[in-house]
Amino acid sequence: MLRLIKEAEFDRYIGFAYELALDPARSGYHVYYDGMKTREDFVSRARKALERPGEDVLLFEEDGEVEGLIAFEHPEEEHYLHTFIFSIRRDTGTALAEFLDYCRERWPGFTLDLAFPAENVEATSWLEGQGIPCNERSWNFLLNLDRYKPLPEPSGVKRITAENFEEFAAVHRQIQEDMFWNCERVRAALNRWVIFVTGEGETAGEVLMTLDGKPHEEIFALEFVDGQSHDEAFQALLTAALNLLNAHGTKWLTFFVDEGCPQGETLKTLGFRLVGTFVCHRVAL
Repeated sequence: MLRLIKEAEFDRYIGFAYELALDPARSGYHVYYDGMKTREDFVSRARKALERPGEDVLLFEEDGEVEGLIAFEHPEEEHYLHTFIFSIRRDTGTALAEFLDYCRERWPGFTLDLAFPAENVEATSWLEGQGIPCNERSWNFLLNLDRYKPLPEPSGVKRITAENFEEFAAVHRQIQEDMFWNCERVRAALNRWVIFVTGEGETAGEVLMTLDGKPHEEIFALEFVDGQSHDEAFQALLTAALNLLNAHGTKWLTFFVDEGCPQGETLKTLGFRLVGTFVCHRVAL
């Protein structure tokens, strides 16, 4: 059974949920075993969901015992839901089935993303068994920028501002497909992004990265129009991004890349650590 957590119960169950979040076989994304995020981060993020109208926290119970906790966002204007805590001790398949029913009843027609570490075989196997497609398998890399030594600034890389945004848009429109962060959304929130572009035509590429002034930033996209690797241009875009973050005093950088991509070795040489494999399944409610 799923039910909304009561504020008075929060402290009783949040520690239990955090312990599950440290086990990739019993938890979902976001992960808390990466060596960056802390117990305080987990508790703070979950508590904020109690206060925000577009977020909820559910307890999963079986036989009168609490077996887990699910926290998720459901912004009505986006018609989109995604979980950011999915900590279940046992019967993950039952928890998923009940959660899908819960969401279908309340948000019919919305899209739901459910993301798990590859180690959570119980979750991914259940989703596959239901015919729910996997829309992404990515390597989750993490860099501690305290250990990064700036490289020479690359040539042929241009930073994007409001004045030359169309140079980025010309590239991104050919890449974005069904990305949430399409050109319009990026332009509307341009102050939170750092963007670099390089190249022309089919070999043009971009890096789109957050810069919110927080200790942890993320590369959202580093891609090329033709979908190819372009190792030299990849290295140039990444170097421009890392040098800028280093100058800003950023501590951590997350970068998801396609599972098995050749750039994984480049990332390792720069000091990135492979946290694990991210597996996302998308549900049309």
